[in-house]
Amino acid sequence: MKYCISLIFSLLLSIISAQPLFRVLHYSETSGFDHNTRQNSLAMLQSMGGKYNFLVDDDQSGDAFNTLTGLSEYAVVIFANTSGDAILDSLQRANFEDYMAQGGAFLGIHAASDTYRHSTANGTNTGAWNWYARMLGASVQNNPNHVSGTPTYSMSVTGFHETTENVPSPWVKAEEYYYWGNGYYNTKNVPLLKVQQTVGPNGQANPYDSIRPMSWYRVLPDSGTVFYTALGHANSNYTSDTAFYNHIRDAILWIAGRSTLSAIANERNRELFELYPVPVDTELILENLPKDWVNVQIRNAAGQQMMIIDKYDKDLRVINVGQLDSGNYFLIISTPNKVKRIQFIKN
Repeated sequence: MKYCISLIFSLLLSIISAQPLFRVLHYSETSGFDHNTRQNSLAMLQSMGGKYNFLVDDDQSGDAFNTLTGLSEYAVVIFANTSGDAILDSLQRANFEDYMAQGGAFLGIHAASDTYRHSTANGTNTGAWNWYARMLGASVQNNPNHVSGTPTYSMSVTGFHETTENVPSPWVKAEEYYYWGNGYYNTKNVPLLKVQQTVGPNGQANPYDSIRPMSWYRVLPDSGTVFYTALGHANSNYTSDTAFYNHIRDAILWIAGRSTLSAIANERNRELFELYPVPVDTELILENLPKDWVNVQIRNAAGQQMMIIDKYDKDLRVINVGQLDSGNYFLIISTPNKVKRIQFIKN
């Protein structure tokens, strides 16, 4: 009898542990230039999901956006090389806006910024859905959109963030580097990667070839979280680029943990550590701080140390941040074997 109970308990644990932590939507519809990377990006994400216990659904038509209820099943919505301004109808667009407003998470890859360009961006296909460009944080400029071909340049990691912990810095990469200069770019984006000055299609260094962001994130004031990377032009990104794989993987795991639509992911994070309120006015509350913590630091978005608290009280729970200026910061928890970085906003 005891053996049977033990066996049943073991089977239940196996079933529970086999349940995916969250669901991800891979959306790749186009009405503009088609990069034809959808098969490989989907395969990469599904393989990734198998390793890190999340489920990936594919959508090439926009049907997943037909109802808010259906869309809300996803902890992360990924626009994988989408393009153009005629892929979602008005109801689908409204559902996505509501999804983000209730705490959703968006991840854009490469041509996601060539989708629904902002009305202030130059060129065609602009003005149909300015909310989208404001949410993502940019629209690629037109004529030229990018450098010629896929030249090799160096990118530098800026600041501290979980999405860049497993990429080299400098990251030397052949890529179709986008331009923002005459497009639309929100200066409130928090850059994660910047490319050095490039050379334009005219063979010269132009104003829009200046050092510029290639990955960033945004925590929207009253709603969800956004991560975008301009990398991902060629199929090789999804089949053989380890650094790109790590960047996307870490972005998915980070942004899923922030999504209020992912109860399982949030529960997992609460078991490990919780930081609130975000945004914060005066006092940050720390829950479940690791028992073996060595120090807790606060750094600004540029990586400058603003505060450090060495271990002196195992019950550390409140940090007064009232003296910090408004902006984006990182709380960095150091243990003997690991460093945990968590972003927060100071009002």
